[in-house]
Amino acid sequence: MAVVIFSPEDFRQDFPQFADEEKYPDRRLRTAFSAAATLLDNTDASPVPYDPETGIPLRETLLYFLACHILTLSGWAEGGQAGPMSSASEGSVSVSFAVPQVTDKSYYLLSPCGQTYWRMTAPYRSGGRYYPVKHFHPWG
Repeated sequence: MAVVIFSPEDFRQDFPQFADEEKYPDRRLRTAFSAAATLLDNTDASPVPYDPETGIPLRETLLYFLACHILTLSGWAEGGQAGPMSSASEGSVSVSFAVPQVTDKSYYLLSPCGQTYWRMTAPYRSGGRYYPVKHFHPWG
């Protein structure tokens, strides 16, 4: 198997909401991809297959969806939003935001890209625990 090499051009084609190169320069996209690679192993030892020579792009697809999720959530901070909106009022305008739980699946359910990523990783989460890397502590 191979290691996924990030391509900003391919990423922008797959996710046109990040096509604005002023708002989303290549460096910002690469940072999101690097963050995604800390959550999903992008080495030859990864349990998620990736072999472009034989037409198996799964790990690349997952990493791109995860980078999309990370970029979507980072966009919240630009508007001063701390998390998803939990309530809103109209009289005297009141809005509340919830702080997302980042230790469970609710983190991935905050964006459409994260939801797709979560669903696609289901085969790798069987048995109740998901270890995105092969190096883990056996007692949790």
